[in-house]
Amino acid sequence: MIGADTVVAADGRILGKPRDEAEAREMVTLLAGKDHMVYTGVCVIAGDFCKTICSKTLVTFDKMTKEEIDAYIKEEDWVGKAGAYGIQGEAAKHIAGINGDYYNVMGLPLNALYKLLKEIM
Repeated sequence: MIGADTVVAADGRILGKPRDEAEAREMVTLLAGKDHMVYTGVCVIAGDFCKTICSKTLVTFDKMTKEEIDAYIKEEDWVGKAGAYGIQGEAAKHIAGINGDYYNVMGLPLNALYKLLKEIM
């Protein structure tokens, strides 16, 4: 069994999935023009084997105007995503850089998971 969940950490806050448009707007406004961390916890259970890891990635957002934030929120790409964005979606054009695993930001750090699964084999 493999389980994983992702959160975004910015300015001392943990950002999960926004409940509504207002919370999504607040999150994107907080992230715009700043660095933040994305953490994904992964747990693998196979028979007697049980191990949990955490992967982290630094993400940098460009500054965004109110109009850019409004346009992003209107697209509803924030729905169901930690920190109100997906790196592979509408927010991609606002991401200035990452330091770490791209797939971690998508929600499943494939390289870390692969290494974990190799421990079972």
